[in-house]
Amino acid sequence: MPDDPKAILRSRKLSDNETSYATDTTTDKTSKVPLLAVEHLVKNFGPVRAVDDVSLELYEGEVLGLVGDNGAGKSTFLSLLTGYYHADSGTFRYRGKPVAHTSPATSRRALKIEMIYQHLDLAPDLTVWQNLFLAEEKRKFKIVLDKRYMIRRATEVLAELASKIKPDDLVGALSGGEQQVVAIARALLFERDIILMDEPTAAISLNKVRDVLDLILKLRSMGKSVILVSHRLEDVLEVSDRIAILNRGTISHVLTNNHQMTITELAQLMFEGTIQHAVSVAGNGKLAEGSD
Repeated sequence: MPDDPKAILRSRKLSDNETSYATDTTTDKTSKVPLLAVEHLVKNFGPVRAVDDVSLELYEGEVLGLVGDNGAGKSTFLSLLTGYYHADSGTFRYRGKPVAHTSPATSRRALKIEMIYQHLDLAPDLTVWQNLFLAEEKRKFKIVLDKRYMIRRATEVLAELASKIKPDDLVGALSGGEQQVVAIARALLFERDIILMDEPTAAISLNKVRDVLDLILKLRSMGKSVILVSHRLEDVLEVSDRIAILNRGTISHVLTNNHQMTITELAQLMFEGTIQHAVSVAGNGKLAEGSD
């Protein structure tokens, strides 16, 4: 790291595996109860420990960037949050209360989590309102679809996002950025507090990236919390309040984003553990043949 007074000036120990680099201590949230707290999460796949004793907190109305190299454990961590994978050990707390987190249903209902994948899980041949209520349709007397109610609620939630999309628009005719709006609208419709976004700007045109970033900031202004996973470090630095770095399954740093850090500085922190590990292994004569 360069010794630059405008960059990351000091560090303080948070736990055995977390360090915060910050110039502004006014954003310290230690006195608040986290919206979501995961403690000592572990996930093994045979002999491989994909998530290794991860503890992390997310606060109400916060954008938390989650970055790391390929294979760092980001996807596995998100899958633990959504209930797609079950943790081998560790605990989950929502607003300070422990939650027995065992399934995607628990994730949505007890932890108030909605996952928005890079390749959006939308039905292109259906309208916006049909996508919003897909598998959660409202019915009159539990029999007849209440189309009027669903269109009205779709209109309301799209207005909350200041979107020009209409409930009757065909999803397949929307741009990538507009489809992101539909996916986020579904999270709002069912009152999720936490939105996980996996590479939301990876599959859209550059001129639509700004729209997605503005949407993330809009969610924060509405009191929602976002965990943003992205390889576009410039996006993470722009909208995140804090940034967590995953390295070989562990949290190596948690940074308070003072909006003075450069992409180069963040990349150095991301890769320093990987480089140090490779050097250490090579020094012990254990570097596998053919390794880069």
